[in-house]
Amino acid sequence: MYVVMNVLEVAQDSKERMAKMFAGSGENMKRTPGCLDFQFLDAVDGNKQIVYTKWENAEAFEAWRRSDAFAQAHSRERTGESPATNSKIEVYNVVHHS
Repeated sequence: MYVVMNVLEVAQDSKERMAKMFAGSGENMKRTPGCLDFQFLDAVDGNKQIVYTKWENAEAFEAWRRSDAFAQAHSRERTGESPATNSKIEVYNVVHHS
């Protein structure tokens, strides 16, 4: 398995807006081949929000990144200007899972 996290830095007063931008993403990702899990995480303390996705493998993730669905989900026309002040993609191979 393969985990990809987009770690977003979002001002406290913009976190609700960012969460709303991702409100329908879980349902969309359920229909994405190879996507095993989607979560939108909000840090209890601090200004981080994380888009967490778990994939069957790296190939499934890359296929999604090249898809029309990805392009549409990330278009400015759909989402508007992002309230994130910074983002960092972190990628992990799952070593142990239960």
